[in-house]
Amino acid sequence: MSDEIATQVTIRDARADEAEAVGAVIRAAYAQFVTDYPAESWQRFYEMVGRVDAHFDKAEVVVAVQAGRVIATVSFYPDGSQSAQGEWPAGWAGMLRLAVLPEARGLGLGRRLTEECIRRCREAGSPVLALHTTDFMAVAKSMYERMGFVRDESFDFVPRSGIYAYGYRLAVEGPASW
Repeated sequence: MSDEIATQVTIRDARADEAEAVGAVIRAAYAQFVTDYPAESWQRFYEMVGRVDAHFDKAEVVVAVQAGRVIATVSFYPDGSQSAQGEWPAGWAGMLRLAVLPEARGLGLGRRLTEECIRRCREAGSPVLALHTTDFMAVAKSMYERMGFVRDESFDFVPRSGIYAYGYRLAVEGPASW
């Protein structure tokens, strides 16, 4: 990402009045996966993933904002067990719904938001940051692996959508290795 573009993007907590804008970013980013989901579960998933207002009480909804517009987001759960995404052990943090508007891809925003979750995890004193991803989210999966996240099959699960969710974790104790 160029320094000019990087300085134009602010990473911060979303405000409650931005819930609809955040949901719209998630739906726009995830729309590309319509053919990867079983037809009978796509609409339910698509509507659910875009509803973030219910997550403000358990998660820190983080956004990337450019010129006053939300262009990327992630939900950070200081207590990963509150994410409803598998059974993370006590004390682990979790992240989910990483999403970047299609027109904002390639700017490093997914990485910046993931780095922000790692920073928050360290700040909270959590030893591990956990997440789930899928085979068809290949760009995100590759980024997580480059950043040092490792597969943890013991946390794989299949939600109602029927899509296999792969567990990943990153030990965050000590200095960043990426």
